[in-house]
Amino acid sequence: MLFNSIREGGAVYYFKYYALEHWSLPWGLSAVTLYLVLGQAFNIAGIILIPYVSSRVGKKNAFILMMGIVAVLSGLFWFLGPDDFVLMMVAQSLISLAAGGIMPLLWSMYADVADWSEWKTGRRATGLIFSSSSMSQKLGWSLGGAVTGWLLYLFGFEANVVQTESAVIGIRLMQSVLPACGALLSVVFMLFYTLDDKMMSTVGDSLRLRREANHGGR
Repeated sequence: MLFNSIREGGAVYYFKYYALEHWSLPWGLSAVTLYLVLGQAFNIAGIILIPYVSSRVGKKNAFILMMGIVAVLSGLFWFLGPDDFVLMMVAQSLISLAAGGIMPLLWSMYADVADWSEWKTGRRATGLIFSSSSMSQKLGWSLGGAVTGWLLYLFGFEANVVQTESAVIGIRLMQSVLPACGALLSVVFMLFYTLDDKMMSTVGDSLRLRREANHGGR
């Protein structure tokens, strides 16, 4: 959530104060509009792609792979100059493609957590697990939106004036290095996640046998 909110929140400032919108685009599109539309379109493509990826490498590895790609490409965004319009759009498309599949992947993994919880404790806590995950996402979006404002203030941003060098650097960081750090942090957390496909196969088989036994007992 921090990755998404900081990067998306900083896009308008990036194109207004760094990648100055002097490009001639068709249909009256502004550069930032095209940038955000491409992001949404490739997010959808990522949602379509992720079942194929996760079926090949597993959910955990798919998450690590996709967010690793996001981190690397976001970091490389720092090196783009204000005139690198095509590269900006290509990078945005690839980043969004990789990041797009994360949310459906996460919801599937929440269900795995619910199964593991039932297997471990004998009690089904699906409602609690999904409500806590929903709360964490709302918290992430709220915190991310606030962090965007805090970062702009920290870097000395002032609206509708020529920005200082530190403000421009900060705006560039919000579109590159800082989101990359958020993506890397999620990868680090996922390295400690133990519910891989092998583990969930064991959990699923055990739950099925337990439910069959309980059903037979009734």
